[in-house]
Amino acid sequence: MGIVFGLRQRVRRLRWRMGRWLSLGAVLLALALAPPAVALAHEHRTVHGYELTVGFNVEPAYIGQINGAFLQVMQPAAPGAEGQGDKESDGSHAHAAMMPVEGLEATLTVLVAAGGSEPREFPLRAVYGAPGTYVADFVPTRTGSYIFTFTGTIEGNPINERFESGPGRFDDVRAITTIQFPEPLPSSTELQQELAVARAAIGTAQALAFGGLGAGAAAVLAAGMAMLMASRRR
Repeated sequence: MGIVFGLRQRVRRLRWRMGRWLSLGAVLLALALAPPAVALAHEHRTVHGYELTVGFNVEPAYIGQINGAFLQVMQPAAPGAEGQGDKESDGSHAHAAMMPVEGLEATLTVLVAAGGSEPREFPLRAVYGAPGTYVADFVPTRTGSYIFTFTGTIEGNPINERFESGPGRFDDVRAITTIQFPEPLPSSTELQQELAVARAAIGTAQALAFGGLGAGAAAVLAAGMAMLMASRRR
């Protein structure tokens, strides 16, 4: 029975470690759903007069952690537009103020591809508190380069724009072990495999234990029968 107890202790430790992973995932989920502060390693592109900013919603991006395709769409404010028509001075240059383009969650989608995989379409959601900003939530399950292709329309203008992660554009997806300390945690797949092995070992140990108890009971019964027959011979 000591073997069974030890295996059960191992299963409890595995479940505790999986709980730590779930807690970390909850924190990263909150970060992913929060309005992005500054688009750092994002790619910028002008399409039909609109300024598109694209990248991962959370950067650096890590495998197995909730993230998403980030899109921000801005356009120059119309001259004289209330609260939007001011000029921003930068030395001797003047730049037109920009205003967000809203409602694109209904007219745009994004195709996500990675490592030669078949692209998958994801819907965009508008980010609360950040007009003109959209995110398509997903969890990257491979490291390396990702491709976001936005299709649909922006205010009636057809859009089919491909953005690929990489140097000078936006971050590739990294392995989570690069930021784990002091030692890397096992992946969820490894934890599931260890848990399955432990459960199988517990089942085997229980079967052996019950088999041993059965054999012991049979031996006691046989000894009792032998003693009874011996007493009768006397």
